[in-house]
Formats: sequence, C-alpha cells, structure tokens
Amino acid sequence: MVALDRPTDGANWAYAAVPTGVGLAALPAPVWDSWEIRAAAQESPGAVIAAARRAHGLSQGQLGGLAGFSQSAISRIEAGGNLAFDLRMLRVFHRLLGIPPHLLGLSADVFPVPAADAQRLPIGTPEGRRVPVAVDAHTLAAACTSSLLAALPMDALGAMEPNRPIDPDIVHRLLVVRRLLNDSDNWLGSRHLARVVRELYELIDRVRRSATGDLRRQLLDVAALYAEFCGWLHQEAGDLRGGLEWTERALQQAQAADDRELVAYIYVRMGHFAGADGDGDRVVGLARAAQREPGLSAEVRALALHEEAHGHAMVSASTPCLTKLDEALQVGTEIRTQRVDEYRVGYYFTVHHLHAGRASCLLDLGRRRDAIELYRANQTSRAMLCQWEQGLHLARLARAYAETGEYEQAAAVGFEALAAARRAGNVIVIDQLRHLRSWRDVPEMAALTGAIIGHHADSA
Repeated sequence: MVALDRPTDGANWAYAAVPTGVGLAALPAPVWDSWEIRAAAQESPGAVIAAARRAHGLSQGQLGGLAGFSQSAISRIEAGGNLAFDLRMLRVFHRLLGIPPHLLGLSADVFPVPAADAQRLPIGTPEGRRVPVAVDAHTLAAACTSSLLAALPMDALGAMEPNRPIDPDIVHRLLVVRRLLNDSDNWLGSRHLARVVRELYELIDRVRRSATGDLRRQLLDVAALYAEFCGWLHQEAGDLRGGLEWTERALQQAQAADDRELVAYIYVRMGHFAGADGDGDRVVGLARAAQREPGLSAEVRALALHEEAHGHAMVSASTPCLTKLDEALQVGTEIRTQRVDEYRVGYYFTVHHLHAGRASCLLDLGRRRDAIELYRANQTSRAMLCQWEQGLHLARLARAYAETGEYEQAAAVGFEALAAARRAGNVIVIDQLRHLRSWRDVPEMAALTGAIIGHHADSA
C-alpha cells in the first residue's frame, strides 16, 4: 500500500511513501531477458538499476524520491560508484524495482550463516519441517566480491587506478569475507569454494602490489590467510600436491609479513600433509616448530600440542603422546571462545576437538576399547564439531568397532560417516572409511563396504 501525503498548497502532486518490502508494479517477465538488461548485468549492478528504472518510466529524481535518496545519489549508483556494490542498497532496488536478485549478484532472499546460528533461526516449511539455510557458490562469490570492490580504486575494466588511494577498510572487509568463507566450507564444500577463494586471492595479490607502507604488509598477511585456505580446499578435495604448494606459499607470505601466529598455524597445517604421507616424525618436528613461535594464542598452542601428540601416536610412542594430550587439554582451559566477524587464526579450535583428538590418538596407539569409550562419553561434544570433522571421527569410531569385532555397530556408525562425507564432499573422511574395506567379506559389513567402494568409483 502506498500512503499519499498531499501538500496544503493545492499543488497537483503528492509524496509517496513505499513501505519496506513493497515495490512498484511488476514489469513483464520478458523485460529481464532483454538485450539491454543482459548487457547491463555484464557491466555492473548500477547499470541494471538504470535499465530497470527506464523500463519503469522513471527519472533519476523520481526513483530517488521513492527510494529515499537524492537524484545525485541515484546518478552515482547508476554510474557504478561504490554505493552500487553495497548489498544493503542492492536489496532496496531489488525490492522496489522488482529486479530478479541474480541480476544484482544477490541470492534469492537466502544468505549464509554459521551452522550454530542456523539452529536458532525459526526456519521451516508450512508442514513444520526444518530446512537448511544455504547459498550457492555463485551468489557467495558475487556478494564477497561486491563487498571488496566497494573499497578498491578500480576502473570499469577492473584495473587498479594508480593515482587513487586504497581504502584501509579493505583489510577489515577481507577478514570478514575470510570468516564467511571458512564457515561456508561446512555446507558448500571444497569443490564449490575453491574457485571463489582462488579468485579472491588473486584480487588480493593485485591490490597488495599496488599498496605501500603498513597497508602493503597487512595485505600480504591477509593474502597468506587466503593462500592457506586454498591449500586446505585442495587437500579436502584429495589434491595433496596442490594443497602443499598453496600451503608453502602461505608460509612464505606469513613469514614476510612477520605474523608469528600464522606461521605457527601453517607449520601445523604442513604437519597434516606429513601425516597423510605417514611420516609421524615429521609431524612431531613441524608441531614443535610451531610451538617455538612467540606469543601464541591458547587456540594455536593447544592445536600445536594436539598435533604433536598425533605424531607420537603415529609412531606408537604412547608416553609422549599422552603427555602432550594432557598439556593440550590444560592449555585448552585458557580458550575463551568469542564470536567475531573477522577471521582469526585458530578461532574454530575448542576443547571439543581435544576430546575427539584424544580418542583418535588412543585408537592409533592400539587402545581400541578405550577409544570407543571415550568417543561414546563425548558424543555430545563431538556434535559441536563441523560436519567433515564429525564424519572423520565417526569413520574412526567405525574402524574401532570393526577391530573389536562389533560389526553391527561398525556398519551403523560407518553409514553415518559416509553420509557426512557426502554432505561435505570431503575426501579425507572417505580415505578413513576405506580402512573398513578389509572387512568386506564380513556379512554385517558387506553393505557398508560396497557403498564405500561405490562412492569411490563415482568420485573417480
């Protein structure tokens, strides 16, 4: 409904107040498939807004009056100014002009949120069923890129303009996007995110080369964060060689930026590759190198101790393994989880990881029954982990059951792990499940091992 506020001087005009969420009369559907709209969508969101305004027969002043902006503000938006990439602005014009969201790089009224937050949202169908909150990778990429471009001095062709300063707020925006991408990995998976992260890394690298002074160092540090994530996504997809190359690049950039916390974290990440190679001694060495870095947060210190314990377990060194696990748990009491918008190294690591990690180490040490009991005792804690990590520990619990001859339990838990692996698209979980193929001739395990072999064939 449009409320009309008629002036007292008798003039033949009125102010129109458009309530939130209410737009103009819908344009015919073919308008959005026209050549003009398609060409505008290739140029910028502002160009789409201009084309839609003309299709509605509005002047810039009239559109500004309806949207609550001046004519000059509308002119700057349509010309591709910074406001044209502001998601709040885009939502206003999406609703007011009826522009399909994908033409503005927006999702169809859905947005990514951390899994824990999604559980608290009243999201459901009319029948009362809860549905997941998600966003496709294309929309995520458009939203992230739009947020960053608004702070960068780029011309219409995407080239850096040398005589214009870089807004220092770009560092904050990059860290917020990095946090968003990290959380998105829990539901989008590496296959969908890898291209997005790589393109953003390349954008950061271009901006870094144009920056000077401390801003250049900060951008180098942020580039290392994105390179490390590229390494993880390659590893998650099973490309260990590509993952290690990206992780080594991240280490070089973190060292150049003199970020000791990030350097320590990357040493731990390199230990993961050594673990995948079966080299427990190298895992221990890299974890100790991480611990030697000064000024580490409780999360990164606990993570490094946990990784050293894992390396000791790989070589069956029980006493040092348990000692490091105890040290990690002690440091874990210092962790104070805080919800922040910016990415922070190791922010995800909690005592829940330490409980699951201890059970995993006990399994590697041959203490299968102890591992099973610890996994059972911390079932609620394990549910606090992200999806792929839950799948990883479920796969290891299934292996523990199989090794103790509890085949029905092994099969039941193994199917849970397989479902988690499929949802996350994570090769690491599948690699753990492949250990169960040794029991393919056991009747209770036949269906599970067949599904694992079938999944591997489909992936290949």
